[in-house]
Amino acid sequence: ARNRDGDDDVDAIDLAREHESLTDFLHHQALSLHLGAEDTAALRFLIESLTDDGYLEDSLQELAQSLVGDDLEEREELEQRFSIALKLLQSLEPVGVGARNLAECLQLQLRDLIREAEDEGTTEAHMSLLLLARNICEQPLDLLARRDLRKLASLCGAREEALREAMVLIARL
Repeated sequence: ARNRDGDDDVDAIDLAREHESLTDFLHHQALSLHLGAEDTAALRFLIESLTDDGYLEDSLQELAQSLVGDDLEEREELEQRFSIALKLLQSLEPVGVGARNLAECLQLQLRDLIREAEDEGTTEAHMSLLLLARNICEQPLDLLARRDLRKLASLCGAREEALREAMVLIARL
């Protein structure tokens, strides 16, 4: 996860740990959302379910079942509430928190970079690089780990040179 300001010198997770735990940091941010009681409870539960690294390893279905058991109607309703709470959680700092895996964490960070680039008006080349990086992260992550440029070029419809640039950007996330 990275700081939304793009400041690589200050990691939001490290900053949060200096003053409070990541969980406390997220709960504090959640207060500013002014949610209803049920949404607040769902968001708090998801925050409490995160790993120390900010990942949500349990599926929404598993989390719902842990609370309501086998009552299908209640479980589906709770899963829906958790789905909304997850989107809220993933909108908090640090960028990437609440991801279920590394690929989703990278995609969340790239989504934020793309949004910032759109707001700030970036060059077409930089936007293309961001979009290619997002496309790479939507492919099986083992292709990125193996640096399988040929397969990624085929899947993403990009030249190997552009893929290398996008992979450098991904490595900085």
